[in-house]
Amino acid sequence: MSSSDPARTLVTGFGPFLDVKENPSAILAEGTGRPFRILEVAFEAVDEFLASLDPASFDRLVLMGVATGRTQITPELFARNQIGHTRDVRGNDRFGPIDPAAPLLLEGTLWIESSMVELFPNPDLKISLDAGSYLCNYSYFRALQRFPQKQIGFLHVPQPAKIPLERQQKLVSSLIEHVESR
Repeated sequence: MSSSDPARTLVTGFGPFLDVKENPSAILAEGTGRPFRILEVAFEAVDEFLASLDPASFDRLVLMGVATGRTQITPELFARNQIGHTRDVRGNDRFGPIDPAAPLLLEGTLWIESSMVELFPNPDLKISLDAGSYLCNYSYFRALQRFPQKQIGFLHVPQPAKIPLERQQKLVSSLIEHVESR
């Protein structure tokens, strides 16, 4: 059974990449008041981070990343076993399956769809079934693989021009407090 202690929730955000010079996920991760890490937008950096995590050090892992085309905060219900053609910030490309021996989808273990929708009827929030095909999806899939007994979820956040950071921070904090209280 997991602890409701906020110190047992680890939150991540990503650093800059492509045209995103200031990644809102990094700002939001730091603003949660929970232990946090900002990850480089690189496959090896994600792998190194997950390999370095002691499973005894956390109960919940909330991964966050920006989805530049989205207009809402989107809890992702699934991670796909697929990577697209976009190179990471180190110039690496891992097109194809993340793990050829793994299932096509892994279900997240943190967000409970009906609970999220009922408790947060908010136009800034929408459940998502598509975590994309870049580092966000990759980190989610690898985290679910590495820590199957932990509560792991991914949140995509929009650019601050779509939802101001202050409003995003309140909603992200409410979502995290909700899952900590279960």
